[in-house]
Order: sequence, then structure tokens, then C-alpha cells
Amino acid sequence: MIYSHVLDQLDRRHAERVSDFSLALARCAGLLESECQRIAGAALYHDIGKLGMPSSILNSAAPLTAQQRDHMQKHVEYGLSLLSVYDSEDMRAAKEVISTHHERWDGSGYPKGLVGEEIPLSGRIVAISDVFDALMFSRPYKPAWGIQRAVQFIKDQAGKDFDPGLIGAFQRAVASVFGKDVGLHCTEKSIDKQGYSSKGLLDSSPFFNT
Repeated sequence: MIYSHVLDQLDRRHAERVSDFSLALARCAGLLESECQRIAGAALYHDIGKLGMPSSILNSAAPLTAQQRDHMQKHVEYGLSLLSVYDSEDMRAAKEVISTHHERWDGSGYPKGLVGEEIPLSGRIVAISDVFDALMFSRPYKPAWGIQRAVQFIKDQAGKDFDPGLIGAFQRAVASVFGKDVGLHCTEKSIDKQGYSSKGLLDSSPFFNT
């Protein structure tokens, strides 16, 4: 694995939380454990291409201009380029996630505008996990959202941004990770909570009440 020496140059905690939640979501979707682990490992790399992005874009508190958005979207290309010399099974899985986690169920995503099940399942899972984490934690351009608001957003985007067939698994994964009564609990073993210290967050972070 090569991620450890590059994640510190990005947002390591975001990458690890997205990995953790992707693992929970894949498990709650009923995937084989080996595939769940592969998706979780691949998710660590989903933003690696942002190493090629200027900090003025990454840390912008203002809405990006059309030119800046176009430049930001190139992080997919940069990420694939960074991993192009690696060809292990794990690295192929990582490249699949990098190239597809910004695709959207209705075809409005990038880079290829894939529609529905044209998007690999790994990309559909990490897409949900990435957006969910981005909503729940503060960014330069937004405060953190509460968990109920973030869950409702994901549900509202089913069939548009996200695979509607994964929404039930998503709600079970949220319940499994956070111990929150937002859906049926996943029957699989709960994920390691090093990324999401679920009960501590729910008890002490004010943004869960917004």
C-alpha cells in the first residue's frame, strides 16, 4: 500500500472515514467480505488526485467559478495518472473508485457521464460515502450538517445522484456505525470505529443537533 505517505498531504481523516463508511455500506449491501475489504481499501485513494490541485481551490470558502470547477474535476485524471504505474488487484480497484465516484446515477456526473449501473458498484458506494462525510464535517465553504439532515439529503438524491438500490443499505450502515435510529441495523458486524468515533460524536458534537 502506498497511501500512508500521501494521505498526510491531503485530508487523511476524511479518506479514512470514507473508507470506514464504505466498508459498512458494502457489508450492509450484502457483498462478500473480500469485496467489502477491497472497496474500503480503494476508497482511501478516492481523492489522491487532489495532490495536483492548488490550495486556492481546495481551501476556497467561496463557490468555485466555472473555470475552477473544470480544473477541480481534473483531480480524477491526476489520480489515475499517479497510480498508473501500479497494476495489482488492489490498485486496479483504487483506480476504478477514483474514476467513478463522481459519476451520478442520472448521468450528470463526471468524467464520463455514466448512467445507472454503467457505474461500477464500488464507485456507487464510495459516491454515497464521500458525500455523506462531506456533509457531516465542516468544509471551508460550509458548516457541518446534523446527521438527520445529511441522511435525508442522501435519501432525497436517490435516483438522481445516488443508486436508489443502495439507500436501504445506507440507512442500515448509518445505524450500524452511529447507533442512531435512522433505519434497520445491519446484520453484519459493525465496522471498526477508528474513523468514526460514533457515540462520542453523537454525544458531544453540536452539529448533530442542527
